Amino acid sequence: MSHQPTTRRFVFMMLDGVGAGELPDSRDYGDQGSDTLGNLSRVIDLHLPNFQRLGLGNILPILGVPPVASPSALAGRLAPLSAGKDTTVGHWEHMGLITEQPFPTYPEGFPEEVLAPFRAAIGRDVLANRPASGTAIIAELGEEHMRTGRPIVYTSADSVFQIASHIDVVPLDQLYEWCEHARRILTGPHAVARVIARPFTGPPGAFVRTKDRRDFSLAPPSPTYLDLLHDAGVPVLALGKISEVFLGHGVTDKIKVTSNDDNLSLVTDLLRGTSDRGTFDEGLLFTNLVDFDMVWGHRNDSDGFAVGLETVDRALPDILAALRPDDRLILSADHGVDPTTPSTDHSREYVPLLLYPRPSATPEAVYEGLFSDTGATIHEYLTAATAETAAALPGRSVFQLSPGRGWRRYTPVQPSPAGDGSLIPGRVGPEEAQEAADWLQTQLGSAPRWAVMLGSGLAEAFMPDASGDSVQDVSYADIPHWPSSTVPGHTSTLSIVDIAGRAVAVLRGRAHGYEGFDLSQTQLAVRTLGLWGVEGLVVSSAAGAVGSGLTPGDLALVHEIIDLQHMTPGGPPLRLRVGEPPDKAGEESAGHEALLRRAVHAAVPGPQYETRAELQVLQALGADCVSMSLAAEALAAQEEGLRLAAVAVISNAGPPSHEEVLAGAASSAERFRQAAEAIFALWESECS
Repeated sequence: MSHQPTTRRFVFMMLDGVGAGELPDSRDYGDQGSDTLGNLSRVIDLHLPNFQRLGLGNILPILGVPPVASPSALAGRLAPLSAGKDTTVGHWEHMGLITEQPFPTYPEGFPEEVLAPFRAAIGRDVLANRPASGTAIIAELGEEHMRTGRPIVYTSADSVFQIASHIDVVPLDQLYEWCEHARRILTGPHAVARVIARPFTGPPGAFVRTKDRRDFSLAPPSPTYLDLLHDAGVPVLALGKISEVFLGHGVTDKIKVTSNDDNLSLVTDLLRGTSDRGTFDEGLLFTNLVDFDMVWGHRNDSDGFAVGLETVDRALPDILAALRPDDRLILSADHGVDPTTPSTDHSREYVPLLLYPRPSATPEAVYEGLFSDTGATIHEYLTAATAETAAALPGRSVFQLSPGRGWRRYTPVQPSPAGDGSLIPGRVGPEEAQEAADWLQTQLGSAPRWAVMLGSGLAEAFMPDASGDSVQDVSYADIPHWPSSTVPGHTSTLSIVDIAGRAVAVLRGRAHGYEGFDLSQTQLAVRTLGLWGVEGLVVSSAAGAVGSGLTPGDLALVHEIIDLQHMTPGGPPLRLRVGEPPDKAGEESAGHEALLRRAVHAAVPGPQYETRAELQVLQALGADCVSMSLAAEALAAQEEGLRLAAVAVISNAGPPSHEEVLAGAASSAERFRQAAEAIFALWESECS
């Protein structure tokens, strides 16, 4: 029988760019709304059964990857303390080195004080000198580069100085030498995180980048956990670009990899002891799956990104099976790179943490920690060092299961509106709604008795009148967890309007499912109002007329909603009874001009408007009017025990444009206000 090594091994797999939701300061980086995993799941049907068993769906809402009751890994979410969102920043902080000042970036290109010595060093001028997509700039200037021999110098939103050249024009050794010149020049205030060689090949019109990219990073300015491992005699085997990111500091050996597939295969073989490219008998195996960032993320290739995740998922069983009993595995990321947003750059996000196998004493909750906790965890496990031993570096070992880092409940789940007993993931739950309600109580005081939610084109309704009545405004963006709408006509502002002695909470806009928000988010505002103390809600929507029963300008009081947004695929439409309408509301409106007709309303997913054929189907279902809202809010209001009236403001008949919808609803804004105030008066009389 052969001897089985007993030395501990630890595998750290960095899923480069696989973020887990926007950080609180994401707006400062232009990344509000970024959520690499969550947003991707809303545009691609993900199939990640092995990630699911580990607990990935417990960390954040991922459609198709629901949370599990007993994950096989400790699942968590990590936040950075560093400034920036660069690859170098993320990797360094995982190993205990915090970057307090962001690396310099160059949205206008590099200044002459950088380019002049670089041109002198390489003996020629350069092309471009501006931020650009790597593939796009090569396609644009590659032929001119081949004709002139001038390298293409470009940057991005990250702190990088990139040099692209054709391998038939500039040999690799010469390109690497140019990068070394640039690295020596880019110091002090211009100390970019990385100088990157970007060789390409092929004929004009069909240029492709080769696998010979090389990063010339800054040296870490102080020791990291890799250095502490080296000092303790623990080997560190670096795959891919890891050694370049740390400039070899603390790295014992390195192996070049060419792709995620090559990386996954090599990790499996190294764990099994069957690789002919090196051995891994003890210590740390640190690798980076760079294709998520370099190949798919920066090109906004959502399909490729999803396929990449599924490829890793299929590789996980072999990797886990190759682990020895004393081996440990961490899966995490260095930043986000959401392929579903317009940006092609890194995004400021939390990153996932999956520690396998799950320690036996792990609480039934999700770990909330910092990037540096990974380095502390690895160092403690491989050296048996106490926290005091590595006190000079930040981070706490996850194995300590310390409450000091924080634990939260699993990702909120909610019953499916289909009523079939199934659960769906939600991004927010009761705790977030309560936090938002507490914030409103602190900022605005006690809740008004009544509230109104305005649909498209109705933002001018319930403005203060000329008598000097007061108004308080807060942006949705300032209310904890509230999503802001991206749809024109929805200003995402909550106003407290005091008109004729009656205070009303006016919500100017709503979040829609077609914007990428899930049911829990579209309902959050209503649930917050209920917890704050609001007693009744009038919810409105600009709506299209179905058939000939209603015409533009009508106001319809909805008594039934056909919910086509949350139905079970292939199942019948859901029907939500809103309740008996307040018949006197129209009669009590001034001059009978706001007469409310009863109507059945269809709530459809959107974002496209209905075709004439679809309108015929809705008419056959019994609908009088249609829009892309009301169902989620009405359901939440009923569950929160609010008095509820749903009003459809008929803005158009037949397929419209969004401009027509806004204009049609706006023309009825004052009449809607009169009707809503009549409803409030009726509720007040019923309560007296």
